[in-house]
Amino acid sequence: MSIFAARNTVLITATILVALAVPSAASAQVSPGKWEIVTTIHSVDMPNAPPFVADMMKGKPIKVSHCLTPAEAVRGPQDLMKSRKECTFTRYSMVGGKLDSVMVCKQSGGTMTSTSRGSFTLNSFTTTGRSVATGAQPITMTATAIGRRVGECK
Repeated sequence: MSIFAARNTVLITATILVALAVPSAASAQVSPGKWEIVTTIHSVDMPNAPPFVADMMKGKPIKVSHCLTPAEAVRGPQDLMKSRKECTFTRYSMVGGKLDSVMVCKQSGGTMTSTSRGSFTLNSFTTTGRSVATGAQPITMTATAIGRRVGECK
């Protein structure tokens, strides 16, 4: 597997972890608006890949912004996370400020299973996640995501 293919797998995994971190307006009463989400990968296990590939990914914050519209906030994160039709939840709970979910995404030659747990308030959240990919390049990684509402969408 090339370094670029490994990097793409990790970016997809990080994107899924970030998506799992977006709180639900319907059950969590999270504010619509612009959210800033920083995901930090803590561990990467990629059998048969050179160690430096995993080392390049660990500890490097990945910062994304997301505009959560009022309509999206009402639907909650499940619709947001399913931007890929191949993803389904096998477990999902967002109650009392606590998130607990498992999402499985079909991908080329395998699946990506992402587990996420965390807590949230009206304008912020913190989650931890673990993703396991099967297929041509198996990978397991853990990460945290910290999000906060930073204002209105522009």
